[in-house]
Amino acid sequence: MKKGQFTQLVSILLLLLLVVGVLIFVLPMRSTIDELQIERDAVEDELQGLQSEYESLETLSEEVAKSEATKTALLSAVPNGYSQDELILELSEMAEDLDFELNAMNFSDSVSQEYGNTLTVTANLAGDYDDLIDFLQKLETADRLMRVTSLSVQLTSTEDVVFNLNIEAYYQ
Repeated sequence: MKKGQFTQLVSILLLLLLVVGVLIFVLPMRSTIDELQIERDAVEDELQGLQSEYESLETLSEEVAKSEATKTALLSAVPNGYSQDELILELSEMAEDLDFELNAMNFSDSVSQEYGNTLTVTANLAGDYDDLIDFLQKLETADRLMRVTSLSVQLTSTEDVVFNLNIEAYYQ
């Protein structure tokens, strides 16, 4: 055999070994690679699902915090039970802030299908006529939900007025 033929034979043999090696080693690995890619795609899909679930839970957590604050505000506006002592203190503080004299306060309980449970308060106050509107505005912005059902005003000889208020304070 000549040297050129021997080189060609070795080249063909090496090429044949290379093809056989590819068939024996690389092609089985190709199926493993395909399986691993499928697993990777499944894990990516699961990760996206978990991320969207996390985001929705985070949004829900924020809503729960807001709901808790809303619940607290609503319980303050419409407490469980009469809470007469808190109502007396709140009305007294409003009267003191505007230098009104709180002469008398009467309570009665009523239930209305339209408005629910209410505590009717009749209050007799005396003070400066100019502060009457401020007092009514304080009632509108009070912590407890109240509604003025009637107001009667009597002028005295001075700038002071005596007025009677009928207020409905709501409770659960």
